[in-house]
Amino acid sequence: MLPLDLYIAILEQVPAHRTESGAVTLINCLRTSTQLRAAASLGSLWKSHYKIRYLRSSESEARQPHSGESQAQHNWYLLYAERRRKDRVALELLDQMVAQRQGRYSAAKKLAAMSFDIWDALDIECMRPVPILDGSTVSAAPYALTRRFWADAVLSAISKRFAIIQWGLLGNGGLSDGHSPSFVDAFLLLSCFFGRDGKTPLELRTQLLDLGNACRQWLEKQRCNLDPAMPEYDLPEICTKICQFMHEQGFGAVQASQFHDIENHFPHLYLTTNKQSIPISLVHIFVSIARHLGVSASPVEFPGRVLAHVPSPPGFDDFLVDVYGADTQPIVSLRDDIPIRLMRLGIPPNNLLQYVSPCGASPMLLRAARNILSSFRMLPMAQIAQSALYAAVCIHLLLTNEIPLVAHMLSHVDLDPLHCSTFLADLQPLLRGGGQQLLETSCRNSLELEEQEAVRVHPRTTQIQITHYVGMVFKHRSHNYVGCIVGWDSKCRASEQWQLQMNVQRLARGPNQPFYHVLSLDGGERYVAEDNVAPTELTGGLAQQCLQAVPILPRYFSDAFTHPESCRGRWRLSPESKFAYPDDEHFAQLYDEYGVV
Repeated sequence: MLPLDLYIAILEQVPAHRTESGAVTLINCLRTSTQLRAAASLGSLWKSHYKIRYLRSSESEARQPHSGESQAQHNWYLLYAERRRKDRVALELLDQMVAQRQGRYSAAKKLAAMSFDIWDALDIECMRPVPILDGSTVSAAPYALTRRFWADAVLSAISKRFAIIQWGLLGNGGLSDGHSPSFVDAFLLLSCFFGRDGKTPLELRTQLLDLGNACRQWLEKQRCNLDPAMPEYDLPEICTKICQFMHEQGFGAVQASQFHDIENHFPHLYLTTNKQSIPISLVHIFVSIARHLGVSASPVEFPGRVLAHVPSPPGFDDFLVDVYGADTQPIVSLRDDIPIRLMRLGIPPNNLLQYVSPCGASPMLLRAARNILSSFRMLPMAQIAQSALYAAVCIHLLLTNEIPLVAHMLSHVDLDPLHCSTFLADLQPLLRGGGQQLLETSCRNSLELEEQEAVRVHPRTTQIQITHYVGMVFKHRSHNYVGCIVGWDSKCRASEQWQLQMNVQRLARGPNQPFYHVLSLDGGERYVAEDNVAPTELTGGLAQQCLQAVPILPRYFSDAFTHPESCRGRWRLSPESKFAYPDDEHFAQLYDEYGVV
């Protein structure tokens, strides 16, 4: 046995790693001798391991106390132990979701409720190794592709649920009361609807903080006085220079041809790739920087273009800032400029107050939702991003009573059972009247249909002749697109109207032939008659192309045998697909062995 301080010195050298490889060494030490256990349970040893693994928590994202961690906030060992306990629960629930479709969304609901406390564990699962797509053995968890798919889906649900709960705190016209999110924070939540493709509020808040600090340094180099107590303090000059700083950082008015780009509405994009953006987005950045510098700026719902309101010291007029038009003159006078602007818009300047008063998060969110819908009108329906549409739908449900509009929007979103059981379930209690009833009915119908589908099995029998199988790749005989079979019916189950529209009766075998549920390489979901299916080879390159183009593919498949290792190449089934089509994998193996079935 070695002295305790020597054990501690040795364990301090154990490197921290996000995948917990270093922490496992400490955990193993806890299970050995009394001396090693005493050394390994020293709180300071666990700090680096905690910091590198756990980047997010419900507390940090919401800026609210979290009882589970506050009890142990000065003991990194206890912190790590508590988070690791939650990780184990989360990963067991994830295993259930992967293994079987029945009960999947009950597990998802529990996972979503654990919020950002399990984000890191699931995020790490999304980065685990996956099989090489040639049928060879690699160091990967069973059903790695499918597991990664569901981990990512749950993270997306957690992110959306967080936004819904925070927006549900808005009151008093959206003006923050210390408990509800401010305008700046409420807008950051828009990016939550993009899951891992977006950024969490903490990441975006940090990005805005860095931008504010950079602006402070820039202003100080410009010898701009930022102390309101000093006589040199010039508020209009400071606001003008903030606009100049934003311009130097690449922020500015978007080109007219790109004004309706859907990406202009979401912070994780207009803070990075879409810095040339629309007025409301630029005002969001301006207000964040100004408040960081001690300037009480707020958005103004001015007709046509969102402006920023800045209150002046006693004895001076308040003024507005036109961030979008900052290249000309950003400072807008309430006395001289606003009446002229209103007249140009055909609005009599009778009641200036309603057009120049600062507003909170709710009116701005609703305006953002309407902007998102306007962008949709400029795009073909196939290009509409479900994430963006969900953001607009949820905002309208929360902040308006426009039930016909919301009903129309709901008809265009994918009411996936995962959504219905997680963030949409948390949205329902926040609604009133017709909105709540509409959403409850829509979600209930989706979940009931899912319960029926989850237990449905499609066995092959001698009476049912199905030529092809789930996992097969083909080219459409008429339209030449590449598709992958994810399911089949022994005959056409589509409505008569769909059959008429698709000219099913003109097919050689009409509707009384197998029809296949298909995911096409262009991202569409199709229903294809057997007459139109021309089998093709699944190569490694095509498999990779399919995974990139069809993100939902790993729900149905966990790996692939690719041509020429396999006779024709095929996807290997996920547990869900194996249950629903129990004979198809064996059927495909027979083709591999004999070339015909």
